[in-house]
Amino acid sequence: MRIIKLLLLAAMTAMIPMAKADVPVFKKGDRVTFIGDSITHGGSYHSNLYLFYATRFPDESFVVYNCGISGDTAPGTNKRFEADVAAHEPNVATIMLGMNDAWGWCFSEGEPTEKMLKGRENAYETYTREMDQLAASLDEMGTKIIFIKPSIYDQTAQLEQENLIGKNDLLGRFSEYIDVLAEKYDGTIVDFYTLMNEVNQELQKEDPTATVVGRDRVHPGAQGHFVMSYAFLEAQDMPQLVSSVELDAASGKIVKLENCTIDPNAEISSNRIAFTCLENALPFPVTGGRIEALDWVPFQETFNQKILKIDNLKPGPYELTIDDISIGTYSSDELGKGINLSDNTATPQYQQALEVKAVNDQRLAAISKLRAIALTRYNMINKMDPPISEDDYEALKAALETQVEKSKGKPWYGYIKNQTKAYLESAPHEEELKTEEEEQMAEMWTINQPKPHRWIITPANK
Repeated sequence: MRIIKLLLLAAMTAMIPMAKADVPVFKKGDRVTFIGDSITHGGSYHSNLYLFYATRFPDESFVVYNCGISGDTAPGTNKRFEADVAAHEPNVATIMLGMNDAWGWCFSEGEPTEKMLKGRENAYETYTREMDQLAASLDEMGTKIIFIKPSIYDQTAQLEQENLIGKNDLLGRFSEYIDVLAEKYDGTIVDFYTLMNEVNQELQKEDPTATVVGRDRVHPGAQGHFVMSYAFLEAQDMPQLVSSVELDAASGKIVKLENCTIDPNAEISSNRIAFTCLENALPFPVTGGRIEALDWVPFQETFNQKILKIDNLKPGPYELTIDDISIGTYSSDELGKGINLSDNTATPQYQQALEVKAVNDQRLAAISKLRAIALTRYNMINKMDPPISEDDYEALKAALETQVEKSKGKPWYGYIKNQTKAYLESAPHEEELKTEEEEQMAEMWTINQPKPHRWIITPANK
């Protein structure tokens, strides 16, 4: 059933226009900002992207900065642009906005009122005007712009959460305007909107309550963010192979090597195969909730192939060890067709990739604190009247706590309370957190360097 699903999804995604060759691949020395709202603030999809690059292109070190703020809009982003985006001096920027620009009050489960319909048009006019201004600001800096068509609002799943019917349709109109912006500013496009709608449709054929985003109809979990990452990598036309080793046991020859090298003293025979291999990349470690998304998009098949293929082995089972670690037992038929080792957690290469991921996760912890500072600064402190200096800690603390209590009983009360608490704890250490973020990025590009490993394939019964 999983194979059938993946075949259907592969065919489905192949039909989605994603401007593959045009979306720039991140390169060594790039400074990339990810601009957006809460879906970017959370950091999951672009964290996946950064980890993919660190494992696949270990010598192409670059830096990324999270410029998402929960609840933000295109107008809000323009107001914080200089301090929160331009300050990073990006030469590449992605923009994904729209969820909050499609004003919630304009939609309901019933028939829309005339006021709602007019509000939708006003929302569209505001979004297009402010997005144009944001793109113009980046263009003036000489920044390459990658426009991301926004993730979806799920108005089709059967969920308890109130359904703002029509909101996803307005996001569709926003997505169409992205085409206009990309042409005007010579930008490129990654399309989250189309793929997520298609995946949602497939999921809900089997389960009407299933959703590619969260139960709140807005915020994707690990699975949805992984789908978004897949769309981004597809748009950048990322390579399929981590590495590929093809040998012929009968002739004792190396048939083909891709993205790796083998020592010249390799033993290749029908009784024993042994060689030292240095690959140029690590497999991408798919963990946690992302694993479920492997049934939604053909990530492993498209981007995560670490192949071992041995032709003309004598029939029977064979054991593979790498650095004296038993990796698995495979039949001669399986090895003849080629096995994909990218998801084999026993390999030293996978374990090294997990080490890179662990540092990336630590980086996210520092970023979470920095974004709590940014959210509180731009959404609360900068709007205070009369203004209060951030240097006046006690006065600011009292004012923030008063603001938070005013939202008591609102759906966002708990979130704002936690973000404000994080601000008060982290703001005195903001510069330290920025340094920590930079150090963790540098560490990722140090511990990600591939190492040579000793591979041995022998008959399992011996």
